[in-house]
Amino acid sequence: MATVYANVAPAVRRKLNVTWADVQTEERLEDVVDTVAPALALRCGLPADHAFGKSEPEWPLFLNACLYEYSDALDDFWRNYAEEIGEAHLRNVAGSGPANA
Repeated sequence: MATVYANVAPAVRRKLNVTWADVQTEERLEDVVDTVAPALALRCGLPADHAFGKSEPEWPLFLNACLYEYSDALDDFWRNYAEEIGEAHLRNVAGSGPANA
């Protein structure tokens, strides 16, 4: 999933306010994206290998999930954003989201 991270890295780094660069931090950020992307995609009714992008309504959810995972609080994200995730799931399963385009 390194390609997924490469595509979203600048936005994730800005959201997490990571202004430094070192190998350990980059590996941690890649792990965050690798954990969040498939889990959030499935909960939003998207394929597990979905590549989140800025033009999608799920983009803010993705960035916030990365923030929570980076803080070791992803379980809190699922609770705090349950309504928005449910709406995304319904939108994508009902046929008006990117999974059905």
